[in-house]
Amino acid sequence: MPATLSDKLKILQLSSGDLWAGAEVQLYTLACALHDSGEVELVIVLFNHGELERRLREKGLNVQVLDETRLDAPRILARLLDLIKQQQPDIVHTHRQKENILGSLAAGLQRRPSLRTAHGAPEYQVSWRQPAKKMFRLADRFCGRWLQRRIVAVSTDLAGKLEATFPAKKITVIENGIALDGIAPRQPVTADASAPVHIAIAGRLVPVKRVDLFLQIAAQLEAAATPADHPVRFTVYGSGPLEDALKQQASDLRLKNLHFAGHQANMHQHLPDIDILLITSDHEGLPMILLEAMAHGINVVSHAVGGIPRVLDDGACGCLVGSQQAGDYVDAIQTLLNQPERRKQLARKARERVESRYSATQNALAYLQLYRQLE
Repeated sequence: MPATLSDKLKILQLSSGDLWAGAEVQLYTLACALHDSGEVELVIVLFNHGELERRLREKGLNVQVLDETRLDAPRILARLLDLIKQQQPDIVHTHRQKENILGSLAAGLQRRPSLRTAHGAPEYQVSWRQPAKKMFRLADRFCGRWLQRRIVAVSTDLAGKLEATFPAKKITVIENGIALDGIAPRQPVTADASAPVHIAIAGRLVPVKRVDLFLQIAAQLEAAATPADHPVRFTVYGSGPLEDALKQQASDLRLKNLHFAGHQANMHQHLPDIDILLITSDHEGLPMILLEAMAHGINVVSHAVGGIPRVLDDGACGCLVGSQQAGDYVDAIQTLLNQPERRKQLARKARERVESRYSATQNALAYLQLYRQLE
């Protein structure tokens, strides 16, 4: 039976909202699942207008935007204090560094418990040669250690890394989930050697994603191709600061069958067209694109990093590559292409694993249990 209004927990979620990437997709998925559960009343505060705001509003959720393009940090903090005083949330849940700092300060000043979700490890090191960024990083760590009650890691691997910075007793692992409604597995793999194979990567064009490595892999596959092989085409889905450099690299490699598709707000429309998804990141938490690909029954070839090996059941649901050498990825892809029955088996097991372990409902229930512990 749905909770009455007085029984519901009131949660204030705080996020930047400037991007539509993995962390934002997971927040949206969690918010929708919590809303649908009937157990939680949500107030979602964003620091930017954008795709996340649009989707949350379409869902009918209460969204407040404190636009950081117009408000500096002190004024955002003042507005947050007013919002918390007005809305009286039971818990404040933050995402990403700036939100962690301002959210935990505001929650603490209003005597409200707060927690954060760490969606991944820091993508770069900060030295004292960058004093402002260094102080920002230290402030984030201070808030996590002393002001926030819990730190949620999206994978056990990430939890282990966080233990170097935060008390282990504060860290809880809650793996990401995906809404499976409306996602049907793609058609089974055929053994038709003339059918083109679509190999893709999807993510922000930033150093950690190693799209440069994806381009090297594409070049080696093109160079190794013969008329008897599967014709192969490649797509890069995403945008970011490395876009121009990567396009120049693709030109230098003389890639013939590569397309830069740009950022796609709804990858679900494009996933059914992909045969093999590559994840070449140097490190990851638990990428949402992995769960989305598995739900669609797409074969995955990934660097064995972060929470990915656990999600892929140590290779039972996809191919894991232990090194960051293009040739090792090429070997894995070619082996996969030569084994159509194995491709079918991996796709089926991937879908089954997502259904059994990584649904949005399971993810929301885990957070709900954690919220109840903190209220």
